[in-house]
Amino acid sequence: MTNSALARIFGSDNDKIWLAPIGATLPTSLATPPGAGFEDIGWLNTDTGVTETALGSLSEIRGHQGAGIVRTRMETPGTQFQFVALEQKAMTDGLRYDVKSSSTTGGVRTSTRGAGQKVKPRAAVIDLLDIDDDEVQLRICIPRLEIIPNGDRTFINSDIAGYPMIGTVIGDYTVIETDLEGAGE
Repeated sequence: MTNSALARIFGSDNDKIWLAPIGATLPTSLATPPGAGFEDIGWLNTDTGVTETALGSLSEIRGHQGAGIVRTRMETPGTQFQFVALEQKAMTDGLRYDVKSSSTTGGVRTSTRGAGQKVKPRAAVIDLLDIDDDEVQLRICIPRLEIIPNGDRTFINSDIAGYPMIGTVIGDYTVIETDLEGAGE
């Protein structure tokens, strides 16, 4: 039997990506917000939202007799999350650029940047809520998300100069979600 209550449309006003230094304590429930050290990355681009990508490629192992497939296996499996942060602040600058030093005086931030980019490992909590019902939530808790810039940052008058990023999950992670499968039975 189909159940439309199980179909999700994300993009709620309360969707968030929280980042913290590696080792930060991750939440263990939907009720508890991320704790000390976590900072909300801010507005996300509505065109891209948060994209989860399954990595890896299928490898077919064939037998000598007729070259039939004997086994298949997944080579280099993994998971990545892509997003575009829209707020220009110290956190997003630090994720995109190799910030060597930064100081703020009188409302002016001055940074020295290296020419290249680096992998920025962070603990992450991704909160996604149903656009029509904020009581329906998906929380992804990642102890190590290795973030790199993902594409160009354009400075034009027809769009926000966003920070496109991609993060690769290293190790296991936890998903906590509202379970509606038994609702109404």
